[in-house]
Amino acid sequence: MAESKAQKQDRGVDGQETTATSINPRVVDIRQEWDWVKTGIEEVLREHPQLTFRPEDVYTACVTEVALLWVAPEGFVVTTGETDNFTGDRTLLIWIAWAEERGKNCAVKYWKFFAEEAKNAGFSNLEVRTPIPQIEKYLLAEGWIKNTVIYTREL
Repeated sequence: MAESKAQKQDRGVDGQETTATSINPRVVDIRQEWDWVKTGIEEVLREHPQLTFRPEDVYTACVTEVALLWVAPEGFVVTTGETDNFTGDRTLLIWIAWAEERGKNCAVKYWKFFAEEAKNAGFSNLEVRTPIPQIEKYLLAEGWIKNTVIYTREL
């Protein structure tokens, strides 16, 4: 049986559902969610040892409202704002994204939601930084632009 327009779903990386039919993330107080969010942040840090922040840095950024914690059914996203020193343009950065089930990337699934939130809040851009190569192909196909690739060599 063919799907109706209302039943069709946008699909992201690995065919995961995007925001067309899903429950959108909501901003929450990190103090109320810290036990499980800290575990997710620790997992991200274990998988990506090049990241230099600690879980406590994320906690502090959220408590001081430098960053926001968004919770979704699959996991969480932490966003923060950045300002271009030369143009003054504001960018909403998806700083951290974690999902309980591997491959269910919350940044990818909800990017349209975050783009709308960013636009409504006066941001000029939405940015995702990731070392995960599968996400690049999807984002480029969705109209994102690769601005830079950073290579680092420890001395």
